[in-house]
Amino acid sequence: MAFNSGQTFKEMVEAAQNSAEDAWSALGPPFEQVMEEQRDTLRELATEWFHEEMSDKALDERLAGLRQQFVETLVVRCAAGRQVCDKAVQAALNCFWESLMAGL
Repeated sequence: MAFNSGQTFKEMVEAAQNSAEDAWSALGPPFEQVMEEQRDTLRELATEWFHEEMSDKALDERLAGLRQQFVETLVVRCAAGRQVCDKAVQAALNCFWESLMAGL
């Protein structure tokens, strides 16, 4: 297992920033705050998955739930709009998934 959570989280924020484009000025601070709040949850997901304590299906379900929670929190905390929040969160979680796959 070669999963660097610090680097992954940095890349997740960059992916969200790239997807949000001009809306990042409104989305950035709350996005980074939510990322910090979810840091332990994401680490736990990666650890459980790498140690085969969680199936791919279970991981997908947990990520879907996390995605929904993340988007809802951002919609409340910033004025970027649901579509922008959704796109940024999806980009970040895609990055997380790619990092998991690269760590195999």
